[in-house]
Amino acid sequence: MFENAKVEQLWSGLTDRDDWKPFAGIEDRARWDEVAHDPRLALSVKAILAYADELLEAEVDPLTGAMYMEFMRSGDRIVYEENYFRRRFELSHLVIAECLTANGTYLDQIINYIWAILGEVSWCIPAHNFAGQHEMVMFKEGNPWKADDPLPVPGDDYLDLFSCETAGILAEACYLLRAVLLERVPSLYHRVHSEIERRTLAVLEGPKLFGWYLGRNNWTAWCAHNLLLAACYVVEDKARLTSIASKLMVGMQRFYDTIEDSGSCIEGPSYWVVSAGRLAAFIDLVETRFHIDLGFEKSQKFRNFGAHIVPLNVGGNRFINFADGGSKIDLDHGLLSRYASKIQSGPLASLIWEDVDRVARRKLSRSVRTRGHNEYARHFLVHLTRLLFWTPEMTAPSPWTCAKSVWLADMQVMIARDRSEPGQGVVLSAIAGSNDPHVNHHSHNDVGQFSVYLDGEPVIIDLGQGAYSKATFTETRYDMWHISSKGHNVPRINGLLQYAGPGAQARDVRCVHDDQSSCLSLDASPAYFSTPGTNRMLRDIVFHHATGEIEVRDEVALDTPLTRFELPLHVSDCVISIDEGGACRVQAKDRALIIKPSNLVIAEVEPIEITDPRHLDTWGPRIFRIRFVAQDLTAARFSLSIRPEG
Repeated sequence: MFENAKVEQLWSGLTDRDDWKPFAGIEDRARWDEVAHDPRLALSVKAILAYADELLEAEVDPLTGAMYMEFMRSGDRIVYEENYFRRRFELSHLVIAECLTANGTYLDQIINYIWAILGEVSWCIPAHNFAGQHEMVMFKEGNPWKADDPLPVPGDDYLDLFSCETAGILAEACYLLRAVLLERVPSLYHRVHSEIERRTLAVLEGPKLFGWYLGRNNWTAWCAHNLLLAACYVVEDKARLTSIASKLMVGMQRFYDTIEDSGSCIEGPSYWVVSAGRLAAFIDLVETRFHIDLGFEKSQKFRNFGAHIVPLNVGGNRFINFADGGSKIDLDHGLLSRYASKIQSGPLASLIWEDVDRVARRKLSRSVRTRGHNEYARHFLVHLTRLLFWTPEMTAPSPWTCAKSVWLADMQVMIARDRSEPGQGVVLSAIAGSNDPHVNHHSHNDVGQFSVYLDGEPVIIDLGQGAYSKATFTETRYDMWHISSKGHNVPRINGLLQYAGPGAQARDVRCVHDDQSSCLSLDASPAYFSTPGTNRMLRDIVFHHATGEIEVRDEVALDTPLTRFELPLHVSDCVISIDEGGACRVQAKDRALIIKPSNLVIAEVEPIEITDPRHLDTWGPRIFRIRFVAQDLTAARFSLSIRPEG
């Protein structure tokens, strides 16, 4: 794939910079008027303009040294990142608004934002700029003067996700507004180019090593796409641009090689979004700028990876989640539309089109100055431009259906449904999996976890990704309750929680499915005992397709007596009632789930206040934990029957 592209092919096919027109510049009024009046984009255009209008009198959010220091002082990432991301998010909307209107209304404010971003001491966010503080910050030397110095070392910024993203945003802004900037403020235009060179491209070409270049996860695709994009806009020298592309393609080939043939993304759907979108955009950039056919459309693995998200959708913007994956996801509309077009996927195209207006309606429902939402990065300029220009090129939406039973063997995830229409009926997701961070660096202690969705809404849940902090990627990660097995729907055995590390994984995993039922069987004992020996913690999770009924059966056989067995269920903010027989009724939006225990009784229904900003955005101010405990420990068999009411 990437390795088949020879340097001489890249060189000979390369379009000169001034002849390369990936999008209409502001001077192309016919094309921008066409975008502005496309009925499929009407809500998106309206939302972008509404946001930009609100920003005309706004102050650019401050980024102070004290805010930067907060990461090393307290571990807090939000205090700095909120304002950092908002600057780029707001600049992006102003740039598109000026291109849509071309009357100079937004230009002064655009200059203010660009000026502020150029004035940042570092484009690398604090969490990615200190050796040993994040699993992807590899090959970076520590501070030579003071190990815990909370400010970055001069000239030693890490080339991270968002320094690369900043380069891409600024380069594309200068491209789109080139005619206006060169007329009004040519010095700013050229200063942007020189800062992109100094802070990113020269660093990429230098001797420093970066962990993302190893190709292990989404960082590679994200960084490589933004760097090549910036280079394509900024670099005039053909030999140099060819060299940059060749270097980045090596890392991208390594990334592509890590993708399973099945197309599964072990990091979860929220990480698939950034991986797949950037992969498709990088391929498109190489093919269109260098006039070379990389042949990805012929690869079944590439097609499988693009289709991966479809069976994970449970309705609207809700997706099956596990580990650090999020339940609510904004799709990268424009970037993923290029993937859908390349593999001609009607279901993926439909998912994207359905999400476009949903996101626009949400934007219109709140002020741009509302703080604390988590989707800033999905609405940077790189996304907005492609939303407006690439999405309309995609296949029109059409009805699609879901397979009633899916087994993602690489991830050991089972998905089962009683209805094939998305957003309807009962959906079960269950994972065998591993708690080894070397298998998945976003892992939770969740071997045997399951979630249940009813008519598109999560009822029995996995909290998923919380707000990242310094502790998230350190040795204390698995002490966090939502990452610990304490925060999952898995047993506590004789007081033991699951542990994280090599060998902490399901064994004897088996998934069997037919028209009548789907069943995931596993032994979770290696996740509880570092040397499990003959200990067994068997879990069977069965879904009956005709009725939507779910059975969760646990059987424990230990070398020592079983003295305690607890099973928590984490439930979204629903009305919960318990009848005289001990059955539990969980009222969702329109229907209820009935949970009937066997050899288990409900010890308590505990409301849990949500304070984590990311969980608040997904789940609201509270969830519930229904805690079941064993009745007869000598039987050592426990089960739950879960069915939709009626």
